[in-house]
Amino acid sequence: PLISIAAIAATFSMDVMMGEYKKECLQERLGDIDEISKHLSSTINDFRYFYKPDKKKKTVKSEEVLQKSLGMIVASLINHKIEVIEEYNSKEEIELYDSEMIQVILNILMNAQDNLKEKQIKDPYIKITTENTTISICDNGGGIPEEIIEKIFDPYFTTKDEGQGTGIGLHMSKMIIEDHMSGELSVNNTQDGAIFKITI
Repeated sequence: PLISIAAIAATFSMDVMMGEYKKECLQERLGDIDEISKHLSSTINDFRYFYKPDKKKKTVKSEEVLQKSLGMIVASLINHKIEVIEEYNSKEEIELYDSEMIQVILNILMNAQDNLKEKQIKDPYIKITTENTTISICDNGGGIPEEIIEKIFDPYFTTKDEGQGTGIGLHMSKMIIEDHMSGELSVNNTQDGAIFKITI
């Protein structure tokens, strides 16, 4: 969310510098920042109560949660010219902690964005598909080296430069899906890149 806010501010600043300022555009971007800020505030509260036993699950369609997640990061993806391909084939409702699921999806999307940006992939994309109770997120970033793919869910394991990653994001994501929601989070390589699958 913070990266998305920074991206919105940067693009608006550029518009002002180039004399392309429009009142309608300003109002829209301020609205985006407001929505993202509300989500960030909610996220802080979610993690404050992360281990509370009295949380309630919601019954929603996976598409709804994906749309909320994309809304938090879309400005950053556009800023980095990353295409998002959406194929929603499931109308099933699933029971989950929606705020925690959003955190998992955001983490996977941010990792994909960082990888595509770091490798300077030509025509980068992230593809999101749903099938029954499974959400798949893949990219064309070349995949994860086979020698480390088994370790990426380990706590404090990171492929990012020092200071750029903590190595707890994917570990926490796996814990959310498998321990909190009795689901499964897995990763494999495809011909073009990595694919993360979430099954509830």
